[in-house]
Amino acid sequence: MLNLVVTMHIKPGHMAAFLAVCAELRPQVLQEPGCRGYDYLRDVAVTLHRPTPVDLDRVTLLERWESLAALQAHLETPHMQAAGAKLKDLRESVELRVTEAIF
Repeated sequence: MLNLVVTMHIKPGHMAAFLAVCAELRPQVLQEPGCRGYDYLRDVAVTLHRPTPVDLDRVTLLERWESLAALQAHLETPHMQAAGAKLKDLRESVELRVTEAIF
């Protein structure tokens, strides 16, 4: 199983448009073969050992895929191509990490 951690900084004033595209995209992705999770997350202000900084323009996407083949097929779907075209002008940056479980 592959896990993707995608950290995106959204351009100021564009969060509502960004979330609208993601809300439309998510159910389609969850129906894809091999998709085990596709969750958008935002920062929460908490104090554990110290205060956690909150970035209101940051969205983290956690993706879980059964295999590299399933992930590659996902990237080629028409709905991902269409969403990518809409999202590119709404984001300032995107950082991607691909991980797998150790235990």
